[in-house]
Amino acid sequence: MKRTMTRAIVFLVALVAPWVAHADGYAKRAQAMRAAPNPGAKVVDHVDANQSLQVEESQPGWARVRLGVDVRGWLPSETVSDTWIKVWKKERKLFLMKGDGVERTFRVALGSENPVGQKVKRGDGATPEGRYFIAETDGSPESGRYGARSMRLSYPTAEDARRGLHDGLIDKNTYLAIVRAVRAGEVPPQHSALGGSIRIHGGGSARDWTLGCIALDDEDVIALFANAGKGTRVDVFASAEDEARLGKADGVATTVLAAAKAQTVDPALYTTAAMKVVPMDFPGGDIPADQAVCTDIVVRALRKAGIDLQALIFEDRTLHPARYSGKGEAPRPVIDHRRVGNLVALFRHLASTGAVGTDRGLAPGDVVVFDTGIPNGTPFDHIGIVDDVQAPDGNLQAINIWTVGRRTSSMALIGQSYPTVAAWFRLGHPYAYR
Repeated sequence: MKRTMTRAIVFLVALVAPWVAHADGYAKRAQAMRAAPNPGAKVVDHVDANQSLQVEESQPGWARVRLGVDVRGWLPSETVSDTWIKVWKKERKLFLMKGDGVERTFRVALGSENPVGQKVKRGDGATPEGRYFIAETDGSPESGRYGARSMRLSYPTAEDARRGLHDGLIDKNTYLAIVRAVRAGEVPPQHSALGGSIRIHGGGSARDWTLGCIALDDEDVIALFANAGKGTRVDVFASAEDEARLGKADGVATTVLAAAKAQTVDPALYTTAAMKVVPMDFPGGDIPADQAVCTDIVVRALRKAGIDLQALIFEDRTLHPARYSGKGEAPRPVIDHRRVGNLVALFRHLASTGAVGTDRGLAPGDVVVFDTGIPNGTPFDHIGIVDDVQAPDGNLQAINIWTVGRRTSSMALIGQSYPTVAAWFRLGHPYAYR
């Protein structure tokens, strides 16, 4: 009973605590994480530009940060920031933020022809929504075009590139070029069919007049420019309501749990055919819906929350192969995201919270990984989604597909002597995966 009550309290806290979009901070540029506060110290991992971080310790000139669940290292403190910019398109407002606090509020103007639409391609006149950073600054822009100051945003993002590849607007080489540039903190390709040159600039905010940029009055853009620079995070939302919806602490978990439960209503069958490398589309590929292995349950559930593990694994393994087993192998988007160990490697770097080697603190909608004792050199060999249904012993159950011949179901696997929980992960703000 005591264990059950503790878990219920933890879950309640998770539900009422607000999600902080910037975490403790973010990396203003891509760089190596060091084992000690010294530029010559051993490299322990790498952080991409604009990745969220938790600051755990500070020393003169250095910050010890946590990336994801348990990846820790030191970064120069000037490269870690909690100053960011937030835009509400519907309300025509831009906020200069410091942590959770609003430092300044500015009125903005948007596109004259499509002010509140989501940008999809070149020439649609829309302002994109998502997580960006200032990729380029111009203190003396061309007279009459951008006003007193100009800050180019990192549009298109990786998510824009995935969508463009899926819709046939760009090819795979352009998609990868965009992903590489965004992760490196540089200007992504600007002349594809997705469009480009999306900026925060001056020129006036009295009426919507841009081609998709965000315009401020000149005196306001000068003030903003003084507090922002290359690498500054910019989160653009459709509206205040949209930010509140995306920022709900349990928003992703609720969607993931509902998607996992739906799979038990029309359950897939675990087949030997599903265990093989199955040809599929990229991005958004899947094996036949009536079949699955354990990873497919998680992949399908997270896709409903807008998190495409197939694309994320492919991108991360392309740029950071050392994080994955089989380092000499080329990434394979038909199978890599269907391997438990690869999902664990990704979640350790991208999940908002979690733990390895314990089941303490997990809650409905979390991803849970099990050790089933298979002698394969890793404890990570089975995976599922934490259910909100309790087993008779008071532990939460797990939605999964257990083995060949079984179907997707909720089972009492958590808190047992077999299998044991090897790790669990909670996904954060949706913008972190776009």
